[in-house]
Parts: sequence; C-alpha cells; structure tokens
Amino acid sequence: MLTAYIGLGANLGARGETMRAALRRMAELPSLRVEQVSHFYETPPWGKIDQPAFLNAAAHISFDGVPQDLLAALQRIECDLGRVRHEHWGARTIDLDILHIEGVSCEGEALTLPHPYLTARAFVLVPLAEIAPDLVVQGKSITVWCDEADRAGIVRALELSAPYPLEVIAACDEAGGIGRNGQLLTYCAEDMAHFRRTTMGGIVVMGRCTMESLPDFRPLAGRENIVLSRTLEHVEGFHVVHDLVELWALLGVLTQDDPRSLFAIGGAACYRLLLPYTRRAYVTRLAGTYAADVFLPQLDGFVRTERRHGEDCIFEIYERV
Repeated sequence: MLTAYIGLGANLGARGETMRAALRRMAELPSLRVEQVSHFYETPPWGKIDQPAFLNAAAHISFDGVPQDLLAALQRIECDLGRVRHEHWGARTIDLDILHIEGVSCEGEALTLPHPYLTARAFVLVPLAEIAPDLVVQGKSITVWCDEADRAGIVRALELSAPYPLEVIAACDEAGGIGRNGQLLTYCAEDMAHFRRTTMGGIVVMGRCTMESLPDFRPLAGRENIVLSRTLEHVEGFHVVHDLVELWALLGVLTQDDPRSLFAIGGAACYRLLLPYTRRAYVTRLAGTYAADVFLPQLDGFVRTERRHGEDCIFEIYERV
C-alpha cells in the first residue's frame, strides 16, 4: 500500500456535502483506504479571484496500485459528482488533486508529483499541515512551508469534515423490529443502562416520533438533543432541523470546539436517512418477537466486530467496511 495525500476543494453548490460525498466515494474503492481527513477551511479563491470562496481540505489515504490508476479513480469521482472542466482555476463543484505520494516523483502532462503548486498554495498547506505537519517536500516540512505562506482569509469552517460522522444505536427483536405504535417494543433495563452509558455526553439525533415517545417530550438529560423533522418549528429543549443540510451545519457548530460522539437514535425513517453517513452501529438484540410495525434497516456495508451476551439481551457492534 502506498501513502498519499489528496487535496479537496469546492466552491459551487452544497460544498461541504459534495466534499464528504467525494470522501465516501473514495472510501468505497476496494483499493483505497481513507486514513485521516483534515477539518474543512473557508478559503479565498486563488489564481482567478472573481469567483465564490472555496471549502478546502486534505486527506491522508493508503492505496494499492499505481499513481495513474489513483488519478483516474479520482477523476471518475469528480465526474460523477458533477465536475465540468471548462475553465482553468475556475469555479468547480469538486476538485480532487493528488498532492504527494510518498516515495514517488514524476513529471508528465497528466500528473506531476509532488503537485507543482503544493508549496505555493496556502489553501493546500493549511489543511495538509493539520494532518501531516512533518511531511517533507522539497527539503522543508509542510509546517515550515505553511508558516511561510500568506494565510490571509483562511479560517476553519463551521462544517463537518468526517465522511461518516455518525453512530447508530438501536434495540431490536429477533425479527428486526424496533417499535410498535410509536413506542418501544418492550422495557429492558439492561439495554436502557447500555443506551444511557453509551450516549451520555454526546449529541443524539432523532425523528419526530422518537421525540414524541420520550416522557413528557423532555430531552434526554446529559445529551444535546436534535429533532430532524420537515414540519416541526420549535420544541423546548431540542434543536430542530428540517433537512440534512441544516443538520450538518448545526453539528458543525456544536462540535467546533467540543468534539462529541454523534448518535442517531431512531426511528426507522431517521435510521434509513442517516445510515449512509454512519461509521458504527450499536445493536441490542432482544429475545423473542413483539409484533413490531417498524424495523431496523439492513446494515448493508457493515461487519459485526463485537458480540457480547448480557443477562437479558445480546449487545453487538457493527463497523462500516
């Protein structure tokens, strides 16, 4: 496996979601593993300045293959996400640049490594210095290059950068059921203690029915509570968001200076919507069946990494492959 660093940029459309989508597409490639992603940074345009501001980030990856194959894969992702190459240094939906591949140096029409503008662009150096401060390029560390660059106008964005920022937690019966008539299937004290212990201090995201199933509509104590609903406007003690764009923006604000675990806690529609953005699932298996009318979606793309028997239930952990 080779180690490489990728620069990401976007200044059209839903920039943050497009960049996260690009990272998810990269992570889905069988020959590539996303190891680390910097924060997103708001940056002024470079080269051609009469265009909107950019979001920029850097990713540390490992890949199996040759640089030309990596370049082709990144260009396919750009194309799939709407990138049109019609203006040099112009506005773009998504830009994925190979900045550096350890142990590789080349110069050609399609690919030059290290990237010829790597040490000249502060919008590249700032996120790269965050994840690879000791990387040496042209005889200097990225930290030194970054210190020498003009970083005016570059600020950390209130935007999530993790492609899979969420964790799911759910309890289901032997048929996969998670609820009936808007309520839990059954009361399991052991699972309730597990839920509280796992989510305490974190941020929990729920749908409207799950919020309405809480006693007296009260938020869960010791956690930040978010309701995802197209129709609700205000609920005391809860943040209300109407779509994923609002959710990511709020989570970016809430975790800016206080990184916390982010949990999707139900119901079924909330799970279906948020599973594509989930890296880990905690699933409690309850004995028996309870005539459920809503069910946990299939955990496609996940593998079980832990299974522990409790007194009244089984606790499992699934990780995204």
